[in-house]
Amino acid sequence: MKTTLRPTAAALMLALAPMAGSLLAPAATAAPAAARPAIADISVNSDAGVSPGATIRLQLTAAPDASRANVTLGDSGIVVNLRHQGAGKYTGNHVVRRSDRIDPTQLMTARIAIGDRTLTRQFHYPPSFQALAAGAPPSQAPVQAQARAPGPRMAIERFFIRSSGAVEAGRELRFRLVGAPGGDARLDIPGVIQGVDLRETRPGEYEGTYTVRRRDDPEAFRTAVATLERGDDRVSARLQFDRPPQITDLLPANGDRVTARGRTHIAARISDEGNPVDPSRVRLRLNGRDVTADARITPDEVHFRADLDPGRYAVELTARDTGGNMTTKTWTFDVVPDRQAAGPGGGDLPLQLTSHRNEAPVDADGNLLIQGRTVPHATVRVRVEQTSVAGRRAGVPMDVFDETVQADRNGVFSAAVQPRGRAGTLPGTRFEVRVTASSGNQAAEERITLVQREG
Repeated sequence: MKTTLRPTAAALMLALAPMAGSLLAPAATAAPAAARPAIADISVNSDAGVSPGATIRLQLTAAPDASRANVTLGDSGIVVNLRHQGAGKYTGNHVVRRSDRIDPTQLMTARIAIGDRTLTRQFHYPPSFQALAAGAPPSQAPVQAQARAPGPRMAIERFFIRSSGAVEAGRELRFRLVGAPGGDARLDIPGVIQGVDLRETRPGEYEGTYTVRRRDDPEAFRTAVATLERGDDRVSARLQFDRPPQITDLLPANGDRVTARGRTHIAARISDEGNPVDPSRVRLRLNGRDVTADARITPDEVHFRADLDPGRYAVELTARDTGGNMTTKTWTFDVVPDRQAAGPGGGDLPLQLTSHRNEAPVDADGNLLIQGRTVPHATVRVRVEQTSVAGRRAGVPMDVFDETVQADRNGVFSAAVQPRGRAGTLPGTRFEVRVTASSGNQAAEERITLVQREG
């Protein structure tokens, strides 16, 4: 059974007048002032709505120590990667293509990675964007008047069962509702029970349990309804049964461009709030070729690396859960020669790693000192991803280092990296090093792979 919970609208592909908007996420009314969420708010601006060629600019306010941040624009498949600008501000932009299908009546999903956790929060588009989706003519009013955040309103994004297995006597079912924060939520199962409390465990997430009795009709649970209300504002949603897996955090992002130098890393996160994902039924194809055997697959993630020639690549990822529910995600990215990876209007920026060559061994403790040379006073970002190896099995990659340093007056820079956990003692541990340098409107990138040697 599939139930649509969110309104949809035809994609906006008409030319729109210049506009801008911003919004603040509504906070839970009962939360104390000190409980500041990890993702606080987002602003959205555009020079021409979502018409082709328009630039959509995003700024996210969140915890300042995130190693990765991005925003997904509804169900369009567009993921906008954000860069940390300091003081908990993350910014990014997306130029609308003619093939894009952006619907401002849907929700944007912001994600940040902190340590080994990925945190998410959803936001509505500003009213000015939503008004255009409803067919209102473009307004020439000052953008600040359009950019005010809408008042808190009740909305349910998802309502599902977190438990796996059949609905049978004695089984405890765990219900979860994701929607607007600060409301009162309850569960009704017609013919079984009314008014089961769903407690708000964190802003916008409500949970409750029910143990199936012998006299309960299992089919009745398919008609369960959740109600979320605050005052006179009330909304209901039917239970989503057999929800398929969700594929998110695409790498590279849809439409992204990556340099041809080094090994290209293709990855995605798989989640299923019902039945667990079956890794043996995950399939990865690159330009139609099945590369599943060369990928590292867990119930939560897929990782694949390969040396790719310049060109366009299409990725198709299919996942099934233990209940047989299937989902498929497709996206494309471009591999470009190094000189095309420089910033807009800029030429080649010199960048050389002087401390290591590609596939070089590192010491038995896994300590790294990344050194190199670029132009004087350039900004250099050093990122390191670590993958431990036990026997023939490779673990899940971990982001272990992400720091920005400044080259000195001679263009020399360095960054000291220490391994995380016990991987620093395991021979064969691999370190994917990515160094990006920028100066003015020029940029350059170098990627190398290092391998930990025997002690």
